[in-house]
Amino acid sequence: MVKMLLRDVAMSDLAEIYERNADRSPAPYLKDAEAVERARGLAKKNGVWDDLSENLDGSREIPVLKRSAFRNYQRVGDRNLPQSVAGNRRRELERAVMALWLGHPNADMDYLQDLLWAYCDDHTWVMAAHEGRAIDLGSAALGAAFAEILHVLGDQLEEEVVARVSRKIEEHIFEPFWNYRHLDFWKTVRMNWNHVCNGEIIRAALYQIEDPVVLAHMTHAAIVNLTYAIDGFTDDGGCEEGPGYWEYGFGHFLYVAYALYLKTNGELNLMVDETGKIHRICQYPLAAHIQGALRSTFADASHGYTGARSAMIVNAFFDMPELYALCDKHSDNTLKVRDMHSLAMYSGFEVEAEADDRDYVLPDLGQAKLRGTPGKGQLTLMCLAGNNGVPHNHNDIGSFIVHRGDALWLTDPGGPVYSRKTFGPDRYDILFCNTLGHSLPVINGQLQQPGGEYFGTLEVENLNGEGEKRAVIDMTHAYPGGTVKSLTRTFVLDGNVLTMEDRYVFDQQPQTLEEGFITFEDVEIDAGSVQIGPKGEGITLSAVDTPGTFSVKRFEEESKEGRTDEVVTRVIFTPEELSRDFCLRFVMG
Repeated sequence: MVKMLLRDVAMSDLAEIYERNADRSPAPYLKDAEAVERARGLAKKNGVWDDLSENLDGSREIPVLKRSAFRNYQRVGDRNLPQSVAGNRRRELERAVMALWLGHPNADMDYLQDLLWAYCDDHTWVMAAHEGRAIDLGSAALGAAFAEILHVLGDQLEEEVVARVSRKIEEHIFEPFWNYRHLDFWKTVRMNWNHVCNGEIIRAALYQIEDPVVLAHMTHAAIVNLTYAIDGFTDDGGCEEGPGYWEYGFGHFLYVAYALYLKTNGELNLMVDETGKIHRICQYPLAAHIQGALRSTFADASHGYTGARSAMIVNAFFDMPELYALCDKHSDNTLKVRDMHSLAMYSGFEVEAEADDRDYVLPDLGQAKLRGTPGKGQLTLMCLAGNNGVPHNHNDIGSFIVHRGDALWLTDPGGPVYSRKTFGPDRYDILFCNTLGHSLPVINGQLQQPGGEYFGTLEVENLNGEGEKRAVIDMTHAYPGGTVKSLTRTFVLDGNVLTMEDRYVFDQQPQTLEEGFITFEDVEIDAGSVQIGPKGEGITLSAVDTPGTFSVKRFEEESKEGRTDEVVTRVIFTPEELSRDFCLRFVMG
């Protein structure tokens, strides 16, 4: 664990730091004329300028979140309708701000002020799915966005707009944050909500509150609270919620850490700790990365690039240029940047770091990445042990991903579309969250169960060495007691051929058992093997010295709960004979 943030900084000390740096901005680059001029050029290169030309129309009606749309979640558990309306208005706000900041011909001050006024008319800034909370992810982000607008463009806004927006930030953010009658779980939770909510409230305060004593009182506890989310990362820097939530949750830690550093002229540096854990957390995307936008999708994770803003902030504190290789880039190796912060921060440098081709193991997280022989046919294995009690958990101990060429041939299908069901008692009825949606066995009809008491252990051999590489996952404790006496899954990667062996030991002979392999690709069964994807591009899955039958099940309806329009396909292998002690072996290549 890291030492508690501000452990050696009393509230009075913090007030003195703020007072010494009263004239400093938490984001000076947003108001720097040279940075804005450079951003204008980048905006034209990255499509932002054209987007404003084509899509920003100050005469357009402002999207209104109707009561019936807001109630859609409460009535049927659907988040999409209220979030789509809120998302449309947020995009309009971002465009209106961007146009004024860049000096675009479509800039319309009245349109921005009308948008801000409309937000002030809302009875709540909390998302429909989080109704009843004093502050949530959405409202905290809006509070910081509005405070930032006032900080950057406030001298162009009319006084009554500035006054009303400021008052609403007090009403929706600062006052409920200090309301002792609200127990906000996110203040000290060990997951992404902590960094997002605490971080955005701190950033809003840095923009809005001038009195150093009041600012210290407002922010000290919130800064301390950030520690708990850092503790939610495993000691090796692993993110139990996956790389998407590293970007979202820890990304907000990076934003506020940078803002505090700039505001205090470096007197507060949250990025430094004696254990080096924050440095290891910054490296996590490297361990989770596969190729391009492909990365591990365990838990509710999804594919995507590492954000340029996050990578630039990390590199402001640590020498970690390899993170830039994980960002979205142009063909000339410059970064694709579109948000206001990234446009202002980015100098236009070319990314020189090569894609990281190393093997990785995160022993505390229980995740390993093994790379095969470099080249066009390189095979990459990503596998997971861990436990079934993590935030955004899936019952997936032993799950794995196989990539080769430019595609994932065996995959972890990632998170479902969020709804009331996703975070309720029926979560594990969702294919994407239960064992059937992962490359895992079903034993006597039993699936893995949720809870920290269901776990796996991981051991690896010869990572980044020559010859065979090995990862071994003990899955014995992933299933309900009495299901299996011992279950060990062993992966051996030799060149670009992967062998998987599952060794079972039972107290008595099982009645049924099936091995499962998950893919989004087309599948063709041919005798004792299965072709996954096109011949010559995909992989062949074969059972070795193991009599049995392959079959295929496509989950057409169940897949509609997923984030993509792809169909989850489960390749099933049913052994011909079962005994109290046996081994199933498969080759993929």
